[in-house]
Amino acid sequence: MKPLLTLFLFLFYCSLTFAQTEEDTVDYSVPQYDKLCTIMGGDSIRYQNGQKATGFFKDFYPSGRLKHKGYYDQGQIITVFTNYYENGQVERDFKSKTERRGTLEVFYKSGALLSRVEWIGGESLKWEDYYPYGQLEFAEEFNKGLDYYLYMRFYFETGKPQILFELTDEKARTYSYKEYYPNGQIKECGNKVQNEALNDYQLDGKWSYYDENGKLTLEEEYTHGQLINDKSYE
Repeated sequence: MKPLLTLFLFLFYCSLTFAQTEEDTVDYSVPQYDKLCTIMGGDSIRYQNGQKATGFFKDFYPSGRLKHKGYYDQGQIITVFTNYYENGQVERDFKSKTERRGTLEVFYKSGALLSRVEWIGGESLKWEDYYPYGQLEFAEEFNKGLDYYLYMRFYFETGKPQILFELTDEKARTYSYKEYYPNGQIKECGNKVQNEALNDYQLDGKWSYYDENGKLTLEEEYTHGQLINDKSYE
């Protein structure tokens, strides 16, 4: 559903992982129970003594420290669950709002918030990621029907915007796109339009590209993803 993000997020978070300290990173040795949560799209079943788990359950580390607690119905999490690092710090916490909606919060080992996600019917409606010291790193939100983006934003560690992708005309499904250098100068800008058939967002109209000093270096003209004209200023 989100092809625009797949490659970018993979590269983005790989670079982030190497930049974090051991204290800041998330311990993914903590078993992930997301696949048991129906609101988050999970379809796995937990069994207890050969029966689908029903009721409140706890799991522990070999040390005896609490690892997970959650409420199950017919083998799946339907209302709440919390995972813990072995040091006792909450790793993630999920709470449902309705039968289809819920919110997940994920934390660094330090206790700082890493992610906050609003789920609806197995899909993420709104997603926010934070740097270890609390600065917003990434945010996206879809319309309630999960058909198109309302916005998608990336930020440098300084708090300055890196990429701003925002809906400007809901009926026409057109968006403004702006990308920035770390010094705050604009790198490129233009418009995109959603192609529902291809489940993609295509360049449309005039696009402008700049160097780090703000000098215009290239202009391009697109029609629904097809380049029709360009002019270089270098």
